[in-house]
Amino acid sequence: MSDGDRWCRRGHEVPPGWTGYLCPDHPDEELGPAPVPPVPPVPVPPTAPPNEALRSVCWRCGTERQGGNETCASCHESLVPPTLVIYFPAGPVILRERSMSAELGRAGRHGQVFAGHPNVSRRHATVGVDAAGDAWIAPIAEAPNGTFVNDEEIFSRSTIGPRDRIRFATDRGHYPGPVSERIRQPFRER
Repeated sequence: MSDGDRWCRRGHEVPPGWTGYLCPDHPDEELGPAPVPPVPPVPVPPTAPPNEALRSVCWRCGTERQGGNETCASCHESLVPPTLVIYFPAGPVILRERSMSAELGRAGRHGQVFAGHPNVSRRHATVGVDAAGDAWIAPIAEAPNGTFVNDEEIFSRSTIGPRDRIRFATDRGHYPGPVSERIRQPFRER
């Protein structure tokens, strides 16, 4: 270690030619290597793409953001758009984040949407959004009346999008199954 590389712990550089192990100005301080300047932090990109940030217009009703509000003044929806909204006649199913899924059927969190349909199982299908933002639906094997995307019965996980139509159970008879009115992915909408 050269003289210019030795420093007092109190921040003083050792004078050239000094051979001792203690600071000449502070005899109680042992000399050590020169301090290493701190490395500036590397900027970390946000985990969510910019289009998932708070918006200036409500994704649901189109009302302009007012002041510093994070919810819409008209419909009281969050101004952060959800990743998936499936509109059924009895109400919407909303997934707020990526890598999220929800079971659909007469039981559970979204049970009110399917309550009037006895041919929909308590646990009928699972919908979700993967890390890339792609929406999907997967039937639950125990549901006997089928899950359909665009009138085709599906038996495994299938990708869904805004142009697709989801139907649970039969579309005929005394108890027709619910059919989605539309599917939206507001976080992708401009």
